[in-house]
Amino acid sequence: MEEKKSEERKYKLNRLETTKAIGPLVDAHWDGLREAKKQGKKVAWSMGPLFPFAYAMDMPCHFHAGYASYCGGRKGVPPLLEAAEADGQIVDTCSYHRLHMGVILAIEKQLPIKEEVMLPKPDLVLSARLCTEHSHQSDSIYRHIKVPVIAMDMIPPHKPEDLKILENYVKRQCYEIVIPQIEEFCGRKFNYDRLSEMLATLKEAALVRNECWKFFERIPSPWTLWDWGVSIAPVFYLMGQPGTVEYYEKLKAELQQRADQGISAISPEEKFRVYWDGWLPWSFLGTISRKLLSFGANPIVGKYPWEFFPHPEYIDPERPVDTLCEQWYTHMMSTRSSPEFGLEFISECVDKYSLDGLIMYAARTCRLWNLGEQDIIDEIERRHGIPGVVLEADMLDPKFFSEAQIDMRLQALFEMIEARRKMRRR
Repeated sequence: MEEKKSEERKYKLNRLETTKAIGPLVDAHWDGLREAKKQGKKVAWSMGPLFPFAYAMDMPCHFHAGYASYCGGRKGVPPLLEAAEADGQIVDTCSYHRLHMGVILAIEKQLPIKEEVMLPKPDLVLSARLCTEHSHQSDSIYRHIKVPVIAMDMIPPHKPEDLKILENYVKRQCYEIVIPQIEEFCGRKFNYDRLSEMLATLKEAALVRNECWKFFERIPSPWTLWDWGVSIAPVFYLMGQPGTVEYYEKLKAELQQRADQGISAISPEEKFRVYWDGWLPWSFLGTISRKLLSFGANPIVGKYPWEFFPHPEYIDPERPVDTLCEQWYTHMMSTRSSPEFGLEFISECVDKYSLDGLIMYAARTCRLWNLGEQDIIDEIERRHGIPGVVLEADMLDPKFFSEAQIDMRLQALFEMIEARRKMRRR
C-alpha cells in the first residue's frame, strides 16, 4: 500500500493559467440566461446544436450538453437526478435527459437546488434529433410545461455517400421548418446578418483553437485532453461572444511558451499517451484525471472533443445556414459517433499523436457513443499493435461510477502497454 501511495505521488499535473479564465466566461453565460428571464425576456432550451438560430434572434438559449457539463463540474447533478427518478424517470434513461427533467421538476415544485445550477423555465425548446433522446427530452418537457417545440432530424451518417444526402435534408429542414417557426415565435424576420457575424467570430476563434490542437502532437504534450475539454465552450455554445478569440490566443501563447521551455503537462515525465473515447466524465473529471496521473498517463485526443467545428477553414459566414449544415456533415461535426467514421479517425490519431493505448469510456446511459467500442479496440490493435480497455461508467450519474472497476482496468491497460514495450526492446 505504501509503495502504491509513493507511486501516486510521483507525478504532478502542471495546470495551465489560461484555463482559469473559462469559469467566468461560462458563469456569465448561465447567469445571463437567468437574468434575461427575470427581465421578462423569452429564453430557449436547445436539445442538440440549434442554439445558433436562437442567438441570431437575440434570444438567450441553453445548450443541453453544455449545461450538463457545467452542472457536473459544479457538483449539482445528484439532487436533480434524484428529483427526476422520484417522479418516475427510469435510471437507465440518458442522464442528460433525467438531469433536465429534474430541473423542470425543481422549477415546478420549487425544490431547494443550488442557484448557480438552476435554469429558468424555457419559453421555447429547440430539438435537433442527433439521437433518440433529444426528441424524448423535448417531448417530456412539452408534456410537463406545454411550451412550443421546434424540432428537426439530424441523422448520423454511416458511410461517406450519406453525407451530402443528409446534409441537404438538414438544410431543407432549417429553411422550411426551423427558420419559419422561429420567425413565427419571435414575431419578426430571421436575422441572417447576426448569424453571419457570429460565424465570422466563431471561425476566427476555431482557427486559433486548431493551432492549439497541434501542440498535442508534441512529445511530451504541454497540455491534456482535460485542458481542452474545459475549453470547448468558446467554440460552441459561447460562439460569437466577446472574449472567445482572445481566450484561444492566450491559450496558444501559453502553450507555445511551454513548448519553447520544454514544459510537459505532466512532471517529471509523460509516461503514456492515450486516446479517450466517448463523453468526457463531467461529474468525475477530477477523479479520473488523478487516476490517470498516478500512472503518468496523458489523455491526448478523443472523438467527442474533436467534434466542435474541426474544420473552421470551410466556414463561410456569407452563407450562414448552408455553412452550418456543411460543418455538421461534410466537415465532420456529426459523424464520429458512427463507428464506421470513428474507427478511421482513431486510426489516424494513433500515428499522428503517437498513442500508446485506447480508453473507451462507455457511458451506461448513452448508447449512441458506445457503438462498436470493443470492435474498434480489436481493429486498432490489429492495425497498430496497441491495446485498449473499456471503462463502464457514465458522464454524470454517480450510481454507475465504480472506482474499483476503473482502477482494475486502468492497471491492466498500463501493464499491457509496458509488457509490449519490453517485447519490442528485445
